[in-house]
Amino acid sequence: MDVIAQLCQERDRARQTASEKIRQLQELTLEYVNAIAAETASAARLDQMIATLQQGAAYPQGQGQPDRRVAADASGRATASNARPPRRPKRSTAPYVPGLVAQVILDALSKAGPKGMSGREVNETVEAAGYTLDASEKNKTRLKKNNLIRHDPKHQHWYPIDPT
Repeated sequence: MDVIAQLCQERDRARQTASEKIRQLQELTLEYVNAIAAETASAARLDQMIATLQQGAAYPQGQGQPDRRVAADASGRATASNARPPRRPKRSTAPYVPGLVAQVILDALSKAGPKGMSGREVNETVEAAGYTLDASEKNKTRLKKNNLIRHDPKHQHWYPIDPT
């Protein structure tokens, strides 16, 4: 009977050790998952900042924000004598492209030329650029509505529309 009792004790210790190792693995996994999530969120914030700066820059490159300082007179009220009016950016002759994914699609279609691209090829190009399938579909629809690309339902291909 001592042999059976010893084997049971040894089995219980092995199960307890395995349970402890599983708990440690779960803690490490959770720690790494949290670290990955934090880094991914940080990268996404930086992507958003970059996209905002690339797309929504209200002023041409090389010019800063206009000086909006207003001089104050002796009574402390603001006077407009030293204030400069805000500068407006020059109008671009290029068509407006509503986002980074849309730009990826337009670039891919312009490289494809007159043969165009299948919907799947466009989606793969967008996914290769690091965006989702959903972003590809939404931007294809938006570009089509803005008359920047067209879809041929017969051949199931997308083609760029010449802006001229």
